Amino acid sequence: MSKTPNDSFLQRHPLLITFAFITLCLFPVMLMRDFTPDNELRYLQIADEAIENGNIFAFTLGGEPYADKPPLYLWIVILSKLLLGKHSMFLLSLFSLIPAFVIIWIMDRWASLKKPADRVGVAFMMMTCVLFLGASVILRMDMLMTMFIVLALYSFWQLYEGTGVERRQQILLPVWIFMALFTKGPVGILMPPLAIICFLWRKGRLRETGRYLGWKTWGIIALLCAVWFTGVYLDGGKDYLNNLLFHQTMGRAVNSFHHKEPFWYYFVAILYIVAPYMFLLLGSLVFSLCHPERSEGSARSEGAGDRESFFRITIVSTFVMLSLFSGKLAIYLAPIMPFLVLLFVEVLKRTGWKKWMTWSLAVPSGLIVLLSLAILLVLIFGENISKVSELLEPYSFIRSPMVRFAAFLLLTGFSLALYYLFKGKPNFTLILMGASMLLAVYSASSVLPQANDWIGYGAVCKTISPEETVATVYMRRPQPMKVYLGRDIKDYGNDFKAFHDVEIQGRTSESGPLVLVTRTKRLKSDEALGSFAEANPHWFVGPYCIVSVETEDFIEEEGLAQ
Repeated sequence: MSKTPNDSFLQRHPLLITFAFITLCLFPVMLMRDFTPDNELRYLQIADEAIENGNIFAFTLGGEPYADKPPLYLWIVILSKLLLGKHSMFLLSLFSLIPAFVIIWIMDRWASLKKPADRVGVAFMMMTCVLFLGASVILRMDMLMTMFIVLALYSFWQLYEGTGVERRQQILLPVWIFMALFTKGPVGILMPPLAIICFLWRKGRLRETGRYLGWKTWGIIALLCAVWFTGVYLDGGKDYLNNLLFHQTMGRAVNSFHHKEPFWYYFVAILYIVAPYMFLLLGSLVFSLCHPERSEGSARSEGAGDRESFFRITIVSTFVMLSLFSGKLAIYLAPIMPFLVLLFVEVLKRTGWKKWMTWSLAVPSGLIVLLSLAILLVLIFGENISKVSELLEPYSFIRSPMVRFAAFLLLTGFSLALYYLFKGKPNFTLILMGASMLLAVYSASSVLPQANDWIGYGAVCKTISPEETVATVYMRRPQPMKVYLGRDIKDYGNDFKAFHDVEIQGRTSESGPLVLVTRTKRLKSDEALGSFAEANPHWFVGPYCIVSVETEDFIEEEGLAQ
């Protein structure tokens, strides 16, 4: 039978169709979501201060030096603001999503799969690993760094296999390593050389290290670092450079002042960062460790065996290195996720689809079917159950028909995935799992305009007038509200008494109107705060309470106090 033009296009460009589908599903999230206070909004504040102060290499946050991160991602935020005149969630999200697509594309080339259905299935698997999917839309530099790490290791592989233009790859390898360092920090410069050295040692070719990590490689990296550090010194001085090179790097690695976790933290975290494929991917890793391929007598080429060995060594060496660091977050495991998927592909090529693989997908798929069914029933009948209705009352947007439809999509998609899984069609299973997750995100994202009250500070700040002074109590990282308000706020941490002493008893008629932003749940736990809110006009936005006090109220309060 002759192929139709459409069939020909689908067969020749399966990844292009996959990327278009993913973009469509994530488009509402990228367009409508508010910036989160923890990191995204802080990056915007850093960018605003850099534009205001004319800084390029040395940054500040709230006027204090901020040497936590290299400049590349912050430059992207700055340039987007300069181009558009405002911060754009959609534009900045592209710098997470496009690197994700580049990673999947490289993974596809590296895996050398032939069938379009297999290529799409593996792409969906990569994209819908929980952490990978989240990092593809959240505004962080982790996906960008992971892309550069993957590019660096792929350049090494082309040199090792002799498949790339040697002269070009010898230059690109150190450039990619530096770009990974320039994006996020030490992991970018540690992971690729560690994986390369461990692999060459395992192959008994350690003497060849200089071919890949010789004077040219380190010379290029050193030259680029010299340019960077010179810029930092000229822009921020000796103290800022010392903070960047030693305090931040050594502090996070040896005795972290942020995110300090025990050695075994990642052994638990890895179970959920690659969900719902954790049993399949980790099972493939265990299988590869316990049954490493022997090139001699193998039906596959030596290169294929080397590929599996390289992926396995990259995962294990990076995992051990990150576990030795004091500072730990689940997102730090992002660079090993592509190699977990690639390792599974290599194991699958060697062994074929096994029964344990079926059950490793069936168990989490079955759990998601049950969970989505339970969510659907709660959303439909929960109003008739007083405790459930009371629990969901603050989140009225969850009862939206589109959220119910999202749960239905998960229920239907994973049910069909189970059917095809036991029918012996794992590629369709992976496609159905990935597609249903992405379609569920698309459907549920319709409630983002309401959910944004709980995600960020944008909705809160819209209710505050330009002439009002803003103070906060019991708020997490409220300083970046400046991005929305255009002015600094006064944060009193968890000390309402300090706020009252300074802002109420210490103000005069010339001080002007005041707004206090706090968490609603604190109105009950802090009686003084609750009484203050009741005595003044106040309103609620999501989980926050905003209390407005006019100048006359200050004078009256002062008179009563006297």
